[in-house]
Amino acid sequence: MSLRIGLFCLGLLLAAASAQAEPRRWTPAAGKSQVWLSASFPLGDFTGRTEDLGGEFHADPADLRQAVTGTLRVNAAALRTGMDGRDRDMWKALDVQAHPEIRFVVQAVEPSFNSITETADVLLAIKGLMAIRGVERAMTVPGRVRFRSDRLWVRGESRLRMTDFGITPPRRLFLTVRDEVGVAFDVTLEPAE
Repeated sequence: MSLRIGLFCLGLLLAAASAQAEPRRWTPAAGKSQVWLSASFPLGDFTGRTEDLGGEFHADPADLRQAVTGTLRVNAAALRTGMDGRDRDMWKALDVQAHPEIRFVVQAVEPSFNSITETADVLLAIKGLMAIRGVERAMTVPGRVRFRSDRLWVRGESRLRMTDFGITPPRRLFLTVRDEVGVAFDVTLEPAE
């Protein structure tokens, strides 16, 4: 009898432990997340920004050793630089009619610490696939995460070459935008219910 009770209690403990270890679903908080691309041009550097993004992530903030996965989707036609002509050139280069979405699929995360707190950033190496203009490339993005009011604040930046994604750098007045551009994100993730 006591063996049965012991096995029953062990089963309950294992079930509770596995329930606690389940990764949570997180989604970008509207109005609190943005993505931007920064480019160099001989007549002046510029940045295209948008808050029109979505996606879903799965992570257990208490144990980042578990798989962290997800997808960040950006509406490419929503990127704005502040100049209509430059915006049209950027959208044309990105071919937003045929490829309206820029996407980053998180495949793995290497954290500097195993859990997230409100008191310190956890440094991340975010490994995944970047898809721009229908071309997908493996990429590792350095980032950081911390808790902020029961939300995850994640930010990071990296550089990429437009030509790696089949994009010819735009030209104007015999001047060309530099092939290497910066990509960055500042995303607040809230629990999805």
